[in-house]
Amino acid sequence: MNRNLYIVLFFLLALVFLGACSSSTPKTFVDSTLFGEHVFTTVDSEVARYYLDNYLQGERSNRELDRRISGLYSQHRHTIPSREELKGISQEYSVDFASLFLADLLLKNECNKKLNKAFMLQLDNPAITGLNYSSYTLLFVPGWDYAESGHLTGADFNAPRAMATKLGVENYLVELPPTGSVEQNAEYLAKDIIHHGRAGKGIILAGASSAGPAIHLALAELLSEKERGVVKAWLNLGGILQGSPLIDYYQKWPHRWFFNLAVWDQGWDKEAILSMGTSLSRSRFSRLRIESDLLIINYLGIPLSGQLSKFSIEKYPLLKPEGPNDGLTLLTDAIAPNSMTIVALGSDHYFAEDPEIDEKTIALMALIMTYLDKGMTGC
Repeated sequence: MNRNLYIVLFFLLALVFLGACSSSTPKTFVDSTLFGEHVFTTVDSEVARYYLDNYLQGERSNRELDRRISGLYSQHRHTIPSREELKGISQEYSVDFASLFLADLLLKNECNKKLNKAFMLQLDNPAITGLNYSSYTLLFVPGWDYAESGHLTGADFNAPRAMATKLGVENYLVELPPTGSVEQNAEYLAKDIIHHGRAGKGIILAGASSAGPAIHLALAELLSEKERGVVKAWLNLGGILQGSPLIDYYQKWPHRWFFNLAVWDQGWDKEAILSMGTSLSRSRFSRLRIESDLLIINYLGIPLSGQLSKFSIEKYPLLKPEGPNDGLTLLTDAIAPNSMTIVALGSDHYFAEDPEIDEKTIALMALIMTYLDKGMTGC
């Protein structure tokens, strides 16, 4: 059997198996608003529907459930639930309930609330004039396999780069090894930061998906304090900072056989992929510290089970046992330390599926420049 037949067999078997997983999610319609966004889709349970359509709208009609939900808010009055806590909430209620609960807690945070309101205003009334573009250089840090599949996933940043260029903003694509490890990518990025930092402008980093852990590693360990000082902001677009459980899943038998076959067929470096697994990633994340005055903003996709894109619909069910996820990583694992978060409710990991994502990326950049010009590096 030749290589092409092997890979076709792999995908056929994967689709059959994953399709069976995805078909088991219950579908209950919801039609409400959350933080000004209209949510019309399906969720995975009646409790998730009640939470969005009733509880969050101030309509309390289920005394026992209202009491339990209020108890959750009491427990997390000042903190975001951990990965394990969200997993427990998912098991007790449902994954969609836990996703909505996380979204609401993030949006209740005063810093995040101000940021999200400012972002929505920026989208409604783009303020792209009067910004000090000449003081900044944008470095777009691409995602996995951007050279081959970036035009499909948006990982190559082609569209937002073109828009930034049209606005007169100096910008560059960091030419990482397209399928390199976290460590390799961090080394390439560190060299680019040093190179562009010599121009004397402030650097704004925008990184997607697998670029996230590379940015974190470069800033925390590979740059000196002086070299790191030129970086003024980091826009973390769904960065898999603590890895993807999908990689762990495909290390178990019999999935490991399909994984190894796909890696061989594509000519990828297996160790590079494993560098984005949860074990290595969480260990790396726990030791990294960024000791600098840096503005860090997460753009976090929080999908409900009825809002999955064509790229995540087969992956999301595999991560459901671990709790709320975006189709590639667990939601809390995509939040950078000492950061603020913009909630993209309804988006999953594959932001390119959002028809407005390029405009949103530029709006995010303009918002970051506004914060920096005002001397705001946090709340």
